[in-house]
Amino acid sequence: MKTNSADKTITITLEKPVYGGFCLGRHAGKAVLVPFGIPGETVRVSIYDEKKDYSFGRIESPVVARDDRLTPDCPHFEECGGCSYLHVSYENELDMKTAILRESLERIAGLAPDQTPPIDIVSGGRLHYRSHASIKAPGGDPGFYRRGTNDIVPFRGNGCLLLDEELNSRIAAERSPGDFRAAVEASGRVITSRDNETLVTEREGGITFRRHIGQFFQANRFLRGRMLEIVRRYAGLVGSESFLDVGCGVGFFTLFLSGSAREGTGIDVSRGSIGSARENAALNGIGNVRFRALHSSRVHPSRAVPDAVIIDPPRAGIDRKTRQTLSAIGSRLVYVSCNPSTFSRDAKDLLRGGYRLDRLTLIDMFPATHHIEVISLFTPAEVSRPAGE
Repeated sequence: MKTNSADKTITITLEKPVYGGFCLGRHAGKAVLVPFGIPGETVRVSIYDEKKDYSFGRIESPVVARDDRLTPDCPHFEECGGCSYLHVSYENELDMKTAILRESLERIAGLAPDQTPPIDIVSGGRLHYRSHASIKAPGGDPGFYRRGTNDIVPFRGNGCLLLDEELNSRIAAERSPGDFRAAVEASGRVITSRDNETLVTEREGGITFRRHIGQFFQANRFLRGRMLEIVRRYAGLVGSESFLDVGCGVGFFTLFLSGSAREGTGIDVSRGSIGSARENAALNGIGNVRFRALHSSRVHPSRAVPDAVIIDPPRAGIDRKTRQTLSAIGSRLVYVSCNPSTFSRDAKDLLRGGYRLDRLTLIDMFPATHHIEVISLFTPAEVSRPAGE
């Protein structure tokens, strides 16, 4: 039920951060979710969307503001749908994301604080980290969606603070109507989906990747290498073992891990991505991996018994049948997630299926935004951690 903001304005104290870039307060026993807040603040809030069990509100004015509230450098903040945390320091942002992850594991997965491993925090630069983006330009002026709408907020000044500077310069020069993708290569060359050549060359971890501009690739140019190293460490491969990479895309983890294993298999539902992965294996002279176009739910646990499984699903997480398959396989499992809610749901099933959660890293691949990236290690309950861990 929608409520006119002029009809209902309340005063609440914000208690804690919640996923999606919100802070939670309560009024008359009902939860109120407010963007751009800071826990501990007391604020006047106008309700703009009221549901049965909770409401959404926007801050009209502070009553008791935090001393550490910042004035965002971006003129689009609170208008553009991209950033959620530019009103706080980066340290505060990381604290809030960590609190959200802990609360999700406790509330959804049922893990008590003493059952959750310490959360390692890995971060890089907060600004200009994105090497590619999907740009909206229906009228010719490039920009991003306005928060909660399909309207466009055009870029102003030097563009988006999260995008690579060379990417911003190229985007600003694009004035033709129509949405497009833009990416900056490892060499610094900028490519858009409007160009004749749309093959992007990336380099990470000593591997060269070529991909079509529309294919998925990790966007944080500062932390991609760190992500690879953490996944390799958690996988615990010692050279004579095998691994399965579920949702392998163009071979990001598979090709990097090939040097630490006897053999590996990457699967992905996208035939186009599998084609690119095979080309990348040939490009790098890697012969101990293979790639198959296959949905994760079709993996048979008795035919796939790798020593380690790596899975990096979309925000929806791992489907139920795949969760059951992973538990039946019972190998070391490195789960890379970009959604703490679905991660916690999946963790609950994996724990019931005989796993324990051994290691957990919050790697901040999307600074300033509400997105939370997690790398985790699940091991069968009777198996000890890999050597060196």
